[in-house]
Amino acid sequence: MTDKLAALSAKLAENPAVLLETVATEEGITLLEAVRCLPETMWHEIEGDAFDRIIQALPSLGEVTTVCNTGSMIFEVSGVFPEGTYARGFYNLKKTAGGFSGHIKADACTSIVFMERPFFTSKTASINFFDAIGACYLKVFLKRDADGNILADQLATLKSLVGCAA
Repeated sequence: MTDKLAALSAKLAENPAVLLETVATEEGITLLEAVRCLPETMWHEIEGDAFDRIIQALPSLGEVTTVCNTGSMIFEVSGVFPEGTYARGFYNLKKTAGGFSGHIKADACTSIVFMERPFFTSKTASINFFDAIGACYLKVFLKRDADGNILADQLATLKSLVGCAA
């Protein structure tokens, strides 16, 4: 680990509840490098070859919030993650009643990271899909109950999918 990343790790250990995209931009590193600087108890990384297994299990979680952050825009959709099928190199999301659909280039995924960390004032849990340049092209956040707690059944399912202790 470089001195720069070690310094960032120390900084994130004190305050992990920051917008990691901003940190990555400010530090001149990829988002994946910034994630890897979080305390190790807050993230678990698996290879991108688990894409099929993870993406196909997402609809079973129930209502989630799907996020795409381009840097210039953050797009969020809440609801059940769509089921999909493969065609022409893409995992094609079947349109939901609310109109959520899309096409995900399946072989673009080189790394999948489960994160459970504070974000501003709330605890979050998400599954994040990264490409070869360390950019996150898809995030799926677990739902909260009326008291703001992450749904325990979703959390246990997601941890099991990525091989984390429940």
